[in-house]
Amino acid sequence: MQPKLIVAFDRLNNAELLTKSGVIVAGLTQNVNYPEPWLPLIITLSDLTTAQANYETAYHDALSQDKFKVSHRNDCRVVLIGILKNIAPYFELASQWDVDKLASSGYDLRRDTTHNNTFDTLPAPLDFSIMQGAFSGTIDLKISRLSGAYSYEVQITQLDPMVEENWKHALWSTTATHIHLPDLIPGQSYWLRIRGIGTNGVGLWTDPLNMMVV
Repeated sequence: MQPKLIVAFDRLNNAELLTKSGVIVAGLTQNVNYPEPWLPLIITLSDLTTAQANYETAYHDALSQDKFKVSHRNDCRVVLIGILKNIAPYFELASQWDVDKLASSGYDLRRDTTHNNTFDTLPAPLDFSIMQGAFSGTIDLKISRLSGAYSYEVQITQLDPMVEENWKHALWSTTATHIHLPDLIPGQSYWLRIRGIGTNGVGLWTDPLNMMVV
């Protein structure tokens, strides 16, 4: 049986969709298995990235339970899911149903087609450190390279780091060193955390670190 990508995004709750779509964006960014343009698709990686970013913003705005913001989040959800579903068949065809190439997309694979590699969750990256950047309003992050991770996600908050809903996506990085976070407010304190993303999905978060930006 040919391997297939799972596109049942409608079954995911809002938080799960936010995480899964972020993993897919990270997986497809600079993915040598799926170079752009994605012919014959008219959808681009930029379209997907924008839809995911719009949904992320709407998701956090809707935590206030304002009915208009909830409605907007739901609209952004529909758009994002539509794109994720529409592009999946292209990756199946372009990969020639190669399991490793399909897994690199960030999509989940139907379980009866998984290969013999272990599917353990990636551990939290080691040696996580943060420091003032070379310019005002910036922070530089560094971790040890995590085996099995092809990219990394950084999240940020100025609120209680123990409350999961307070965390927001900051950036994706394909390198474990020289991770540069710009556009921060001097004099403000920020919490940061980072996790790896591999073919098996997202890994565990590091313990958060705090820094006052200068």
